[in-house]
Amino acid sequence: MDIVVNNGILLVDFAKMGMAKGLDLRAALLDAVRHRTRPILMTAGASAVGMIPIALEWAVGIERLSPMAVVAIGGLMVGTFLTLLVVPLLFFTLETWRVRFNGWLHSKAA
Repeated sequence: MDIVVNNGILLVDFAKMGMAKGLDLRAALLDAVRHRTRPILMTAGASAVGMIPIALEWAVGIERLSPMAVVAIGGLMVGTFLTLLVVPLLFFTLETWRVRFNGWLHSKAA
């Protein structure tokens, strides 16, 4: 779970850095996804591949850990998919709402 959370944080942070450089929200998100996809896939893939021997019960006495490894591999894959698809969409939506709300709030105050 920690890997997925860190990947999501890094993706959003990379998008915010792009916005600080002057890119609009959509361009910053596309740039962040374009540059962070490979490291995210490599990190999650390496962790999943490392758990394959446990999931396949290749060692003596590992039978009780096999179900946990299978679930961890599935969770990593689902979390990686959500990091690359849902996190940018959610960030785009929330950032758009934030900008609209701040504009509405400032127009009411004036």
